Amino acid sequence: MGITDVHGTYAANMTVGYAGMIADSAGPKDVASRTIENAVVAFGLAVGRGTADSSARLGGSGFEGITVADKSQVADEYPIGAVAGVVRKGTVWVTVNANVTPASVVRFVASTGVITPTESGGTVIAGAKFETTTTSGNLARVYLG
Repeated sequence: MGITDVHGTYAANMTVGYAGMIADSAGPKDVASRTIENAVVAFGLAVGRGTADSSARLGGSGFEGITVADKSQVADEYPIGAVAGVVRKGTVWVTVNANVTPASVVRFVASTGVITPTESGGTVIAGAKFETTTTSGNLARVYLG
């Protein structure tokens, strides 16, 4: 009698993470709850302060933090009016739009929330640093300090 493989096959290596995933559970972190105001916000994007108390938005004022993944959401994003986790201190995975190294400066594009090392259109995130080397369109660890 043969053996039936009811579980299927699996990749030899698991992915390191996904956009918005907290990357280091041991280190100190600060994650705030913020209501999303103006547009749908995907996980792992930078948001600024919204117009109402305890709110956040794409294109908001300053830098509030990076949205944390919440697998209870139907899609990998927060709809308008949802309460989002926003990491303000700690390490989080993000998808970058250009090649990065730990020597790259961490910036964000306010209108889209995309994390970038490039100067054009990007605002520097004070106290932030890339912890990994990667290429455009891939995941990088970002430390917010």
